[in-house]
Amino acid sequence: MARKDPNNRNITRIDNSGGEGKRPVKGWEVRIYRRGERFNQFFSDSAHGGKKAALEEARTVRDKMEKKLKPYTRRELAEKLTARNTSGYRGVRLRKTIVTKDDKKYVYEHVEASWSPEPGKVVKKSFSVAKLGLDQAWKLAIEARDKAVSKIRG
Repeated sequence: MARKDPNNRNITRIDNSGGEGKRPVKGWEVRIYRRGERFNQFFSDSAHGGKKAALEEARTVRDKMEKKLKPYTRRELAEKLTARNTSGYRGVRLRKTIVTKDDKKYVYEHVEASWSPEPGKVVKKSFSVAKLGLDQAWKLAIEARDKAVSKIRG
């Protein structure tokens, strides 16, 4: 799958051929969500003089809205849950590590907490399920991450 052009962040191409008796819908949609606020606007090719002109207008409006709706801080991003999160805690997961030694496989379970104290750096801390039990390992991982995230600036 082709990577999305970074110049088109928060912009999606809509190419709907229409159905029986329905007109086709072709254009660009700007969608931005910030702190519960939602902004979306559609820019049709026909109303803006073509595909390129509609995209340029969408980018202009997107840039204005991004300035108005200030970006998330690093701490907000570190605490924000994503749709694919299954644990209920951002940056905390159960991991299984398989180690092969002398033709035998050993499986080690641990709860891993991870965070980014600064751009480009990731820190991870693991807690053994075998030594602590799942509940205690989970609790300690959450505490370690919460403590580290509270120190993130910005």
